[in-house]
Amino acid sequence: MQELPPLTLVKTWLEVVQQLEIPISIREKRSKLLTYYFGSIKQAQRYVEDNDDYRILVS
Repeated sequence: MQELPPLTLVKTWLEVVQQLEIPISIREKRSKLLTYYFGSIKQAQRYVEDNDDYRILVS
């Protein structure tokens, strides 16, 4: 079983993918990384939501 990247890194990759100001080649590379580790962008977002303890503490 492969180890997942740190949560902070996954959050950063998701932000990069969503920002249109960032060059498309960089967004595509981050998108491929997310797909490699999680199968889809949606699954990566779910991973962040399920594991983001800071958001739970603040709420």
